Amino acid sequence: MKFLQLFKDKRFRYGTMSTAMMIVAIVVFVLVNLVADEFDHSFDLTAEQLYTLTDQSHRFLNELDMEVTLSYVVRTGGESEMITRLLAEYDSASPRITTENRDPMINPTFVHQFAADIEGGVPEGSVIVRTDQGFRVIRPQDMQTWNRDQQTGQWFRASWDAEREITQAIHALTLGAPPVIYHITGSGEMTLPTTFVEYLESDNFIIRTHDAVLGDIPETADALFITLPTRDWSSIKADRILDYLENHEGRAFFALGISPERFPQLDRVLQAYGLRLNNYLVWEGNPQRTLMDDPALMMPMWEMQEEIMLPLFLQGFTGLLVMNTSGIETLDMRRTGTAIEPLFTTTRDAIGLFPGDDDEVLTAPGPFDLAVAVTDQFTAETTLTTRLVVVANWSIMSEDFNMFIGGGNWAFVSASLNWLQDQPPGIWVPVRRPPGAAPVMISDAQVVTMTGVAMGLLPVGLFAIGIFVWFRRRHS
Repeated sequence: MKFLQLFKDKRFRYGTMSTAMMIVAIVVFVLVNLVADEFDHSFDLTAEQLYTLTDQSHRFLNELDMEVTLSYVVRTGGESEMITRLLAEYDSASPRITTENRDPMINPTFVHQFAADIEGGVPEGSVIVRTDQGFRVIRPQDMQTWNRDQQTGQWFRASWDAEREITQAIHALTLGAPPVIYHITGSGEMTLPTTFVEYLESDNFIIRTHDAVLGDIPETADALFITLPTRDWSSIKADRILDYLENHEGRAFFALGISPERFPQLDRVLQAYGLRLNNYLVWEGNPQRTLMDDPALMMPMWEMQEEIMLPLFLQGFTGLLVMNTSGIETLDMRRTGTAIEPLFTTTRDAIGLFPGDDDEVLTAPGPFDLAVAVTDQFTAETTLTTRLVVVANWSIMSEDFNMFIGGGNWAFVSASLNWLQDQPPGIWVPVRRPPGAAPVMISDAQVVTMTGVAMGLLPVGLFAIGIFVWFRRRHS
């Protein structure tokens, strides 16, 4: 009877419950430790996920069909934690990727074999991407962008570009030999911005220049890049470009715009493909498509053209930014084999401004095509296919506009060049903008510790406090 009364005693029941709770907490703590030991992960809690590969990289790496080696050139003990963790992400993302560290002091021969092809050699801190198709050297200055604060004069890291550079290098090497793009000069053409050229080269294009006044288009040209001239082409230059386009299945990207006068020879080339560049300034009348109340600074409407615009949309781009643009007119008189597709346009509220007589300003109603893609099939002895992308403004190449719109302008140019070559769209990896504070990383050990505190020590502590309070009240 006394034994049965023991179970009815409140102190015995509370004591038994306390002991059981502690046993459960200890068991949970041990199980969490055992499970955590089976995994080797760190958890990236930075706002921009600086240490974690994006979905774009993961999708591309999941389909990788060749072996890739990522060699981190760094002295032992001098490794950057950011690079080390990022390479570990690549190593775990695909079984075809191997990562390694190469100390230039211990392995000088390894580094020297790549230095001959790199201006300035291979600096310490570089990542060498290697496949059977070749290699790419990504230097430390390529992995991050630094800007200077105009007020304080201090330099700060504006973006973290390592993943973008590494993924694009792997992608470029899997495509084989890069297309050669010739920038046509000889008539005072606008030069290509240096950063713009570097972007295209990182996206697997070789950029060269050619004066078409002095000689025929090189046979090595896979495509032409034609910018707005300051004076009209010579008839010889126009004939050379037409011969390349019509008789060699030529490809060309035109970045044109407003000019104070007409260029008849340039017009002749465009008219051969059913196009005319209207020599007026387009103003967007819809305030939702303009910036800073400037009707000449606009975000045009996208047309979901399948090969160029739709892939950009699916990659997450939402807009382009252009300024002081003209419009492109599609002519009724053109070959039956010429197909013209709009790429981006204004709204119906847009107007075109052009000078009339006696300084009068005349207007034309919108909407206007601001960029078009042309596919021309011409049958002689065989069927020849020519492709063009014509953009009615120069600002598509502006670095400032591209950065403001999140990279959309240059991604459009790259996608257009890939379409001209009948290549798949490039790989786009968003720029990472690091926060001002140092990134916060949590290791497995820290996760286990916090889990143990939350699931073990904290419940036991709270239960003990409860028992103490109850005991004091019981005997008060």
